[in-house]
Amino acid sequence: MKDFSDKLPFNFASKKPLEVKFSGLDLSTDAGLLLVKQAEENLKVCQGMADCLEDKREQHKVKHPLFQLISQRIYQIAAGYEDTNDSNYLRHDPIFKIICDKIPKIGSELLASQPTISRLENQITNEEIKAIRRFFVDKFIKSHSVVPEEILLDIDGFEAITYGHQQLSLFHGYYKNQIYFPVLINEAHSGYPVILQLRAGNSHAGKGVVGLLRWLFWRLRKAWPNIKIILRGDGGFSLPEIMDLCERSNVKYAFGFSSNAVLKRKINYLLDKRKITIF
Repeated sequence: MKDFSDKLPFNFASKKPLEVKFSGLDLSTDAGLLLVKQAEENLKVCQGMADCLEDKREQHKVKHPLFQLISQRIYQIAAGYEDTNDSNYLRHDPIFKIICDKIPKIGSELLASQPTISRLENQITNEEIKAIRRFFVDKFIKSHSVVPEEILLDIDGFEAITYGHQQLSLFHGYYKNQIYFPVLINEAHSGYPVILQLRAGNSHAGKGVVGLLRWLFWRLRKAWPNIKIILRGDGGFSLPEIMDLCERSNVKYAFGFSSNAVLKRKINYLLDKRKITIF
């Protein structure tokens, strides 16, 4: 009986040997996620978020632990698979199995499907969202081995284009698209995402920001009473209520401001004074 090989060699000119193997193994194009998994082992973001959630399922029926579901969803988003429908085929992916602590065996050790992931997202409460927010801020504070002299915060809203009929996906006149309009507050030097808040697509840039900032200033000053805080943002955040909050909280701020003829006329003398100082 003739023997057959699972290797198909090629003998045309090549600097290195080239052969094709018909191994029948599952393949993946997301091996880069192994680096994300290594980062998670150090940062414990998935575990921290899972600890903020209450698992209300009947535990004797649970097939996918809460930590695994959180990990799977975060890794999918990190790899560019934002749609929960992607879970239906990524649950078979060997790399996703490995980073979710499963054995990458064909046809077994499957990850969660789309309905399970969707139920996870829909059951999270406002109180649990606040707990996750506290987790990220507390983690930011603990990341400093010594008390910093000042914290420079950048605040900005950005478009997150939507492609379906998601709740709160609305048309935004400036971006001319159906979007979510989240607001992000990050530490300027490290880029650490201190607070990220999802908002409806038709929100004004400053919507809901005062409450977030009031709590954030309080939390930072609770940890570091003498810390100097500086807040920067574009013109969308130059609202009276935000500037009043910064004044009351002893927070320095720099916001953009929309230009107009009246404003230019009133500040001309300041601009001229500045030119004289420089030159």
